[in-house]
Amino acid sequence: MDDLGYARSRVAELGGRFCVTFVKGVDEREALARMGAYPDTVGERAGAQLTGHAAALTAGRWTLVIEPEGAAGSDHVLLEAVSRGTEAVSVLRDDAATPRFTYAVKGTTTVAFDPSFPSPEVTWGTDPGLLQHLMQAAGLREPAGEDEETWRDAEARSLVLAQRITGVRVPEDPLARPRLSARIEPWFVGPARAADLLRPGPRFADLFAAAAAAPDERKRAVAVAEVRRLAGLLGVAGTPGLDAALDEAARGAGRPVPMDSELGRHVRSWLGAAGGTLGMLATALRGVLDRDADVALRAALRPLRAGGTLFDLDKAREAVTAALRAS
Repeated sequence: MDDLGYARSRVAELGGRFCVTFVKGVDEREALARMGAYPDTVGERAGAQLTGHAAALTAGRWTLVIEPEGAAGSDHVLLEAVSRGTEAVSVLRDDAATPRFTYAVKGTTTVAFDPSFPSPEVTWGTDPGLLQHLMQAAGLREPAGEDEETWRDAEARSLVLAQRITGVRVPEDPLARPRLSARIEPWFVGPARAADLLRPGPRFADLFAAAAAAPDERKRAVAVAEVRRLAGLLGVAGTPGLDAALDEAARGAGRPVPMDSELGRHVRSWLGAAGGTLGMLATALRGVLDRDADVALRAALRPLRAGGTLFDLDKAREAVTAALRAS
């Protein structure tokens, strides 16, 4: 069977939503760890047992991490973290959204694009033209006319491209036999994402103007105060390790929360809690620990776009703006 026919079969086996991440030069356990595997969930699983888990398997010099019904590996921020010191490739199929192909090298996204419309104009990364010859050979190109359906087989062609880069194929029926697997949580891997940050807009014009004029020390102080306020509103202000982490953030010395720390175990429960408000706190916390004062502030203020029944949004916005302007 030719490469495209083989890839079509693998896409059909894996279904309407999956992500395959190829990581070079690491074993299965390390590949899962790089993607944020919870250590207490690592074990062998197959078939239906893999629901909610990612499975790892070795192929030559690469390890493949397959997420049935998952998409974590398609996040370029996570993939950059996974690729530190090596290379990583991810292929996403999501019939409810858009497919995605990403190639990261030594912590940087080199090439990323939508395989269903791989136009050079929307391909991005530090070297977006690097894979053009391989993309053309795999049939990944923008349509020459409105009637040309180059979007068909986008994910299969992406697997062929990944094969050209890595030299390995996804095995036949890869999840039928027991594979080392784990639940993965990207929160513990890599920095805040763009979607985690408060974005400028007319409603926040005064706030952003005040932030632009404020020194970094004040931005950090306001950011930390906001996360403390949110934790208090949610009844988790006394969480072990939280105050110490926020004190470090206020000094500009924030650092990632270890997964196996007491605070890390609480964050894990927040991420899994129903309702999403504790997850909102976890997202703000990850951002406020960033050593970039602007990132810390915008992450801490992201809940201002949600708020809901927790607090009065207008009063909170005005209070933050005043705190940023305080001398």
